[in-house]
Amino acid sequence: LAFTCGSFTPSSPTWRKSSWMVVEARVETSITRHAWNDDCSLLAVCPNNNTVIIFKKPAQATGPWDQVAVLREHDALVTDIAWAPKTNRIVTTSQDRNAYVWTLENGTWKPMLVILRITAAATSVRWSPDEQKFAVGSGAKVVPVCYYEEGNNFWVSKMIKDHSSTILAVSWHPTAPIVATACTDFKCRVVSAYLKNLDGKGVETPWGPAAKFGTVLFEWESYGWVQDVTFSPVGDTIALCSQNSTVSFIDVSAAAAGSSAVQTLRLSDLPLTQLLFLADGNLVGAGHCFSPILFVRQGSSWAEAGKIIPAKGAAKQLGGTAATRMMFQAMDATGKTETVSAAAQLDSVHQFPVCGLRTFGSKIGNTMAEFTSSGLDGKMVWWTRDELASAMEALSL
Repeated sequence: LAFTCGSFTPSSPTWRKSSWMVVEARVETSITRHAWNDDCSLLAVCPNNNTVIIFKKPAQATGPWDQVAVLREHDALVTDIAWAPKTNRIVTTSQDRNAYVWTLENGTWKPMLVILRITAAATSVRWSPDEQKFAVGSGAKVVPVCYYEEGNNFWVSKMIKDHSSTILAVSWHPTAPIVATACTDFKCRVVSAYLKNLDGKGVETPWGPAAKFGTVLFEWESYGWVQDVTFSPVGDTIALCSQNSTVSFIDVSAAAAGSSAVQTLRLSDLPLTQLLFLADGNLVGAGHCFSPILFVRQGSSWAEAGKIIPAKGAAKQLGGTAATRMMFQAMDATGKTETVSAAAQLDSVHQFPVCGLRTFGSKIGNTMAEFTSSGLDGKMVWWTRDELASAMEALSL
């Protein structure tokens, strides 16, 4: 494992300071999903296979990442990881159509199979705010909402239907038992996930009293595969990104009232696949464009602030095997015989698509970071308020 600040050089894991502190670590050769525990002392990653590896965060940014556990139960690629902050339980989903809930017992992570009852891959998973339930996206055109039956000592599921294609992502409202879904039928839906035996009576939602489980409360067509969806921290906005390089914002109050509720921004970059609301209510998106993009609320509307990038001059210089690989990739993609340096130069910290965004709100070494990103290049990147402030300044200009 190698660490750099502002730069990553596989052959020489040096520490280099720039005017903005961008901390990055090559944790694995490739990362398709990652998740943090409550205090951000442990990191779970999927290295693009059927396992999940748990690392201990080093005390110093340049320290080694110690592997503390490997979760081996799935038979196919792990598609998502969700780590419950209160109960410390981990749920993993996979293309093998299964989900497992992992509980730490006497220092060992014990798996419990979840009865999903789906006929295609599980694609995503999120815990509900109270951590009594979790929702699973799937290729079976349904969303299993899973909960624990203590009398039978296993996790069972109840199906949300009314989708006509693969559900790529799910998100829970922060205070109400409703779920937003991102589907490849070009639609985003808001659906009731109310279960009386768990949620109790007299539950209110932005759409009024909690509706029957599975009731579609709102539906909007984006004219492209909906890649991700997420509620804001206070639940007043839903953000979604689509394959047609758009990001849309749904005003929950307006949607519940039946009035015009959606604002759509068309991007000049490649499509986003991951969205994350920050604690201040602003939105970060990433995906095929390699660099995170910041979106900010301006009154009642939203605007794209721009890419979140490190200081100029702090860009990475790849060497050795990584640079050679990128040279041949460029030759294969463009048909041009480029030099190693030309092929390797990208104006981004990540050199491959970003596959995960997670809230951090803690320190890596002495650096306070707001969120982390991970990608197919195997990197974890910690983004600070300095980069966010710079993107905000670009918007004001």
